[in-house]
Amino acid sequence: MKRSLGMIVCLLAQGVQAAAELLSPEQFTEEFRKALVVELPAHVITVAAPLHLEVKGAGREQAAAFLDNAYNEYSRSPGQQAEIVARYVHSMAESAQASGPLNPQQIVPVIKDRGWSKDIKRAAKARGAAAAAKQVIEELNQDLVIVYAEDTPQNIRYFGPDDLQQAGVQKDQLRALAIANLRRILPPPEAVNGPLISMMTAGSDYVPSLLLLDEIWNSDKLGVDGEIVIAIPTRDVLLFTGSANKEGVKKLRELAKKTAADGPYSLTDRLFVYRSGKFERF
Repeated sequence: MKRSLGMIVCLLAQGVQAAAELLSPEQFTEEFRKALVVELPAHVITVAAPLHLEVKGAGREQAAAFLDNAYNEYSRSPGQQAEIVARYVHSMAESAQASGPLNPQQIVPVIKDRGWSKDIKRAAKARGAAAAAKQVIEELNQDLVIVYAEDTPQNIRYFGPDDLQQAGVQKDQLRALAIANLRRILPPPEAVNGPLISMMTAGSDYVPSLLLLDEIWNSDKLGVDGEIVIAIPTRDVLLFTGSANKEGVKKLRELAKKTAADGPYSLTDRLFVYRSGKFERF
């Protein structure tokens, strides 16, 4: 039976010791492996390299699990080691146990910076993996791409062209389908207005994907001075102001750089302007 997230936290917390120094990547990888074994007792989980696990289940191909994001987040908040590891373990376990074909009604668009896929491939090569997992990627602008994924209750599963073909989804229909699913999955977007900059909220997982919902940015309800200028420094932060609001743009640029540098799940510190129905570099 699949163990609960709370149980994993408790098990991990028992092994967390107060230490003056951070766990090394090697130590963190071993602690993570032990936690993943608890969640996936029927799988064989081995350490391939620091921050790189190999996960193999009966009758399944071997999959690589890279722990860079988890370790980076832990490094910023070492006192939250148990919670961080438990969250990533829970997500990886669900992905490893996923079975069946891709569900077209759960396909969503995820906004990433252009270097994301290259980083994954580079990390896989550096760790000796034969190849990084395949993805379905579409260009959004010169800095951003859309990576298509399957949304599940606890995880986001990226998939490849073969999965898309087996699900019977044509590539030219993919974007419209994913955006329709996004509208259905997300809570209603809401603008929290401020004197210089404002924030757009809609849950936490797909906030940058709001860039694809034209009805938000075509609306005159945002009330900005000039063109809409936005920042998406992390996956759960979307800030905006007007291009004619000079102090707002200055503050937006400062916050974008600071949040992208300090926050978890960093995306980009660039600013973008909504022009002619699309976002381009500001």
